[in-house]
Amino acid sequence: MKFLVINASPRKGKNCHIIEDYVGDILYDNDMDYEVINIWDMDIEYCNACGYCDKTGVCHKTDDMSHMYKKFDESDGTILISPVYFDSVPAKLKSLIDRTQSFFASKYILKRPSIDRNKKRLGMFIHVGGSNPYETQFMGGQITVDFLFKSINTKLIHNYYISNTDDIFVKNNDLYKEDIKNLIIDLNNKG
Repeated sequence: MKFLVINASPRKGKNCHIIEDYVGDILYDNDMDYEVINIWDMDIEYCNACGYCDKTGVCHKTDDMSHMYKKFDESDGTILISPVYFDSVPAKLKSLIDRTQSFFASKYILKRPSIDRNKKRLGMFIHVGGSNPYETQFMGGQITVDFLFKSINTKLIHNYYISNTDDIFVKNNDLYKEDIKNLIIDLNNKG
């Protein structure tokens, strides 16, 4: 399988980047093909609901998202790593998600998908929260990310949540490592 590993955190060397490195190691050690994408290094404009994709099935903006459409189409799986921002995801990730509206429009409005709908794609979402766990900590992000995976025609197989990283830095917490490794192996086996 060819995986996209998308890191939605702007903080280099912190929790999500440590997890990104760990995910990369698992994929590499198991001879899985992957590409790491740090969206904070990309130029992704906001969707302004202009309606262009509702008529054409593609977005008229020409920025780094233009390459992402092809990457999503060619991938076999996506592993998304994101911090929690106010019970949701960072604005940059939300912009990427909003820009997949062109996939949605091509599939559901125009009935001419611009992403291969017959290709099997599997996904995983790792959501990282700094505070102690509370009931709604991951709810907003999960709802938003569910739409991303639907738009990129990827079945979201695993959701994994890590709390309390403000007090227990992931570098000092091995509990999550075995879980993530097992989930990635499972994802690959289902592919």
